[in-house]
Amino acid sequence: MKLPLRFKILYILHKSGGKPLTTKEIYDGLVSDYQGEGQFNLESMEQHFLSLKATAIIEGCEAYIDETGEARYKYCLTEEGRKRIKYLPPAYQDGGADLAKGA
Repeated sequence: MKLPLRFKILYILHKSGGKPLTTKEIYDGLVSDYQGEGQFNLESMEQHFLSLKATAIIEGCEAYIDETGEARYKYCLTEEGRKRIKYLPPAYQDGGADLAKGA
């Protein structure tokens, strides 16, 4: 079973154990499952993050300058986002789970 993209973003941030992740780090964690899908490309990731931020599930928690000189944020789960983990399938609720591709 493949999770919807935004649920998988939630899972990747949960699995990071609280470590803030860049857009590229999150994208790299998703590419094996979603590559080739219309909604999935590096440019559209910020739109997904805006939606998740609007619902208070993630937040920009650490600013940095990327390799092109652009100001960016690293993302992490909010308290509300951590509460939403219970809605993921049981195999995804353990942040340390090492799931096979497409699981």
